[in-house]
Amino acid sequence: MFISILRRMKILFLALVMFTVGCSKDLESLSIEEQAVYQPDRYADDKDRDKSRKPLEVLKFSGVKPGDTVIDLLGGGGYYSELFNYIVGDEGKVYLQNNSLFLRFSTEELEQRLANGRLKNVVRLDSEFADMQLPANVDLIFIGLSYHDIYVPRKDPVITAKRDEFFSQIRDALKPGGALLIIDHAAEPGTGKDTTAKLHRIDEAWAKQDIESAGFRFEKGLDVLRNPNDNYQLDIWKKGIMRKTDRFIHLYRKPDLNQGAEGE
Repeated sequence: MFISILRRMKILFLALVMFTVGCSKDLESLSIEEQAVYQPDRYADDKDRDKSRKPLEVLKFSGVKPGDTVIDLLGGGGYYSELFNYIVGDEGKVYLQNNSLFLRFSTEELEQRLANGRLKNVVRLDSEFADMQLPANVDLIFIGLSYHDIYVPRKDPVITAKRDEFFSQIRDALKPGGALLIIDHAAEPGTGKDTTAKLHRIDEAWAKQDIESAGFRFEKGLDVLRNPNDNYQLDIWKKGIMRKTDRFIHLYRKPDLNQGAEGE
């Protein structure tokens, strides 16, 4: 009986090895975005979040490719930084930026994610709104569910953003033709930023106008995170709506003035 058990264990082990090899081979045949999402060493908690965040669709929408430089602005614990890490590869770089406000609730996750050089293409960047110390010539700046935070007033001036100063730093960091990808919680249409401080939402049409007036060209939107049943009167942290809000996804572009001149 003991020999029989050993034989079964051996068979199970060989089956597991074959399964792992097969998965590895299959991974190589997938798109670069699919490879990022299906990486075997991603955390179980991240995979659970995939259900509500639709990362595969977002990554394809972003246009990020190997060799790119990406800033995950106010990136919290780095869920998206990890995905970008797999796409940009060794020739690219991902800057995971947080200010002291965001570090209050994300430091533990952040340190675990980056421990022992686990994500070798990710650089941690701790900096405040007044001087975010962003690198130059960046291909993409990603702001996931945090754009509205620049319109939330706080008692501490260090963690309170100045709108023009914020956008100026983003423009300077992006290369000509670089992209700005924003995901945020939608507010009641027509409310602008009036409910932002209380509900952590922002009016989509107002946001588009605001970002365009800051010097960016709207390129396209993506609807995979829409929820027509969302109650815009609820705080995003309310039970029942948390992680189920109606979210808009916008891709903007920093104008390439040289390209425009060539076109003329």
